[in-house]
Amino acid sequence: MGLQKRGACRVRVGAALLALVGVAGCTGQPASTSAWQSSSERVIGTAISGLGTARLVVTQEQRSRLQHSYAVVASTDTIDTTAKEVSSYLVKQPPDQLHDAQAVVTDALQQTVTLLSQVRVELASPGLDGPAAARLVKRIDAMRKALEKLQTGVTTAPDAVGKR
Repeated sequence: MGLQKRGACRVRVGAALLALVGVAGCTGQPASTSAWQSSSERVIGTAISGLGTARLVVTQEQRSRLQHSYAVVASTDTIDTTAKEVSSYLVKQPPDQLHDAQAVVTDALQQTVTLLSQVRVELASPGLDGPAAARLVKRIDAMRKALEKLQTGVTTAPDAVGKR
């Protein structure tokens, strides 16, 4: 009986410690500007890569060069990979002077995940026709261009991101 009580106590203590670590992780110290730039550049790069994959899948699906199930799985994996990076990025505390820049990056990332999700829905639905595929490619290209511009701003002038 003594072992059961100690085991239960250890479980409660472990759970309490885990909760404290979780709370502390959410309210950590702000990152340095260079650390924020690095993580922002990485997550934006992941989003750009996801858009590139989505574009490739849409164009190849339209040309009937992919099995339908592969196109859906590839687009789902793209969402999963991008969303995991975005999720990891969102829990980091930006430097105090870069809150506006963080908001701009976060908004762009959320728009990207939404677009990737819309691409997947279109691919999973039967009958992705030429005009619909062309509209998706146009939206993908526009988002990629916006992310590339944002990535340049994050790298070269982070204080100016979100101030325009």
